[in-house]
Amino acid sequence: MDTLFLTGSSGGLGRVIRSYYLDRGWNVCGFDGFDDNFKAERFEFYKINSTDETSVARAFADAAKKFSTLSQLIATIGGLKPWAYADEMPLEDFQFVLNLNITSTFICTKEALKLMKPNHNGSIVTIGAETALHPDPKKTAYVAAKAAVIAFTQTVALETKDYGVAANCIVPTVIHTKANEEWGSPEEIVKWTKPEDIAALCFYLASESGKAINGAVLRIPNKM
Repeated sequence: MDTLFLTGSSGGLGRVIRSYYLDRGWNVCGFDGFDDNFKAERFEFYKINSTDETSVARAFADAAKKFSTLSQLIATIGGLKPWAYADEMPLEDFQFVLNLNITSTFICTKEALKLMKPNHNGSIVTIGAETALHPDPKKTAYVAAKAAVIAFTQTVALETKDYGVAANCIVPTVIHTKANEEWGSPEEIVKWTKPEDIAALCFYLASESGKAINGAVLRIPNKM
């Protein structure tokens, strides 16, 4: 049976992905700093600090003991601080956004590869952002962090292609979650990316056909 390691499993996108995979018969190991108390057969939750290597390594090792084969990692943890111009952003806010997005992705990918490479099989999916390709003002840290996620994923794809492991980055615009609804207008929200569409794309990348895709930046633009 296939097993998914899902970081950010308690978030708006993570909740949709975990249900999507469970409905299709997968084991799902959820990793997050927040436990939303979700319970289901074939689901295990592990509380982590995603920017702490020891915390992630311990949780991934525990999950691997229960589910011996890791088929896919989906790294959804990310976010941004309140928007600010570069000359007005405190250094601690800039570093926080970098850590939340790229450092967490690096650590979780690193630990997943330790499990995937010996088996010569696996799919890694990271989450970028359209603003990293077409920057917006007042998002200095977020643009830098998500651009780093994209470049990091493409580099991993080159490093792992001979080990049967594929790495791809999904790049949505705004994802339609409850949290994002707080600042979006009704006209904007209907155009946003549905979490279900991201889940379906991730699932395809884990399939036999999808494994041929490696190092791709998969954009999901706003609906017209």
